[in-house]
Amino acid sequence: MTLYIQNDLLTTALMDGELVMMDVSQGKYFGLNSFATQIWSLLASPKSIDDLVVELMSLFDVTEDVCRADTTLFLQQLVDKQLVKVTTAA
Repeated sequence: MTLYIQNDLLTTALMDGELVMMDVSQGKYFGLNSFATQIWSLLASPKSIDDLVVELMSLFDVTEDVCRADTTLFLQQLVDKQLVKVTTAA
């Protein structure tokens, strides 16, 4: 099973309900809206997409299909930008 977890080398700050992150190694800033900030918060510990979808559906009024599609797309963007790490469960 594929799991995702925050890259712990990032500097983060919450500003007006949105998260701002800086990756010092890349010299880049990233901003997350409230939905993305919630996903980031859930990734403090390793989570699968299935785990994220269940938790997000309990927090937001969204269908499973939309939640899964949006979450999958966002996670891939985070992976591409090296903001989260991918691991597998033993």
